[in-house]
Amino acid sequence: MAVASLPREPAPEYPAIKPGMMGMYIFLASEVMFFGSMFAMYFYLVGSHNTWPPPAPSSNPEYYVSWWPIPFVNTIVLLSSGVTCHFALEALSRDNRARFFALQIATIVLGLGFEFGQLYEFINAFGRGLNLTANTFASAFFTMTGFHGAHVLGGLILLTLILYRAARGQFSSRNHVGPAAVTLYWHFVDVVWIFLFGILYLGVTAFK
Repeated sequence: MAVASLPREPAPEYPAIKPGMMGMYIFLASEVMFFGSMFAMYFYLVGSHNTWPPPAPSSNPEYYVSWWPIPFVNTIVLLSSGVTCHFALEALSRDNRARFFALQIATIVLGLGFEFGQLYEFINAFGRGLNLTANTFASAFFTMTGFHGAHVLGGLILLTLILYRAARGQFSSRNHVGPAAVTLYWHFVDVVWIFLFGILYLGVTAFK
């Protein structure tokens, strides 16, 4: 006797982290430890000095860094790029390609603006006598901001590659793990800068 077979119910789908995203999470975990060690080094220097920042070898009152105006504007620029990057990914996830390209290009332009602003600040600092070997504060300042600037540059390269690949039709609402991973990285450099701005600029201003 034939027995009618009922159609099998589809197996339930459980949320899973894509390999590309898992790789980015692991990479960012290592980056947290990297920047965490630099922040620990900085706080050790602060605690080991009776006066912080150390006395400047110059009587120039502009010797030390100030949070205004370039660093503050740079902060607004970088955080704005995080907003455009987020909504670019959202547009791509909805297959709104025109909006994605506009916001992705805006993110890259804002990121370049941050890099040029940081370079301008470094040049001005050198002109005031603040260089990598001036004292312990200067060494920590240029090391921490320099590594962050290098990470921003790396992010700009990744964002440009994503833009190029998207122009060739390689991403869609069903396949955008790469853009999601790069967006996560870009948000990470935003967060690191917030800590750098608070500690190296606002914190130093409070100590002075």
